[in-house]
Amino acid sequence: MAEDKRKRYEIVCPYCGKVQYACKSMLHEMGYNEAGHGTCIECKGFMKLIYNPESDTMTAKEWETVKPDRKGGLFG
Repeated sequence: MAEDKRKRYEIVCPYCGKVQYACKSMLHEMGYNEAGHGTCIECKGFMKLIYNPESDTMTAKEWETVKPDRKGGLFG
């Protein structure tokens, strides 16, 4: 199997503080910067992964606290 060479972004679990790494999702690559998600490898908390193209960084937020920043929801 070929080695995965995609860029990894450091994220911090908003529930337990565990530092971990994530790659951009297919939706992130398509420009839906708020459309990523993942599960913490430590506490299993469900996180929203938000990519910021201006700073080329990713942050993790509690799934329940994420609010869309435009009318129509995440995909509107």
